[in-house]
Amino acid sequence: MSESARVSSIEALKQAKAAMLEFADAVTTALASVDADINRTGFWLTQDRPAHWKRQVRLREEAINAIKTDIMRKRIIAAPEPASVVEEEKRLDRAKVMLGHAQARYEAVRRWGPVWDREAMLYKTSTHSITEFLHRDVPQAVARIERMLESLEQYTHLAPPTMDAPASPGVVEPLEPGGSGQGGGE
Repeated sequence: MSESARVSSIEALKQAKAAMLEFADAVTTALASVDADINRTGFWLTQDRPAHWKRQVRLREEAINAIKTDIMRKRIIAAPEPASVVEEEKRLDRAKVMLGHAQARYEAVRRWGPVWDREAMLYKTSTHSITEFLHRDVPQAVARIERMLESLEQYTHLAPPTMDAPASPGVVEPLEPGGSGQGGGE
């Protein structure tokens, strides 16, 4: 079985190869950027923020204890008369609200860290096939196009057949007009 190709432009193959390489580069860059963002966000959510909010909870607990100490000191100094601790009570209430906020944030990052890790793993699993395509199939396709281009370049450098030589071996050329009809065996 003979194989034939109808090639109208070698330049089109070169453009297809260039477009394929450009596509692979763009997708690889995009995937690398997304992976970096995922890793950076994962670190922020699972390492940086929990440590930050844990430290904030501790600092705000210390602030509450300091305010309570101030209230006790003021009451002891003013004894036996009652001391006015209205300002300290307001500070204590604000500090308790801030502590509640820090505790809520700490719990939120502890809860969302594993969710983020799971979703990041699902993303990486779903992009594995495109990554494999970019690292295995695109280089194979580019190599095949290069082989095609090389073959076509060699083909274009072949000399065309001359008119003196028969078109194919075993083909009988027609007789000149006026000659005998069956090959001249009279």
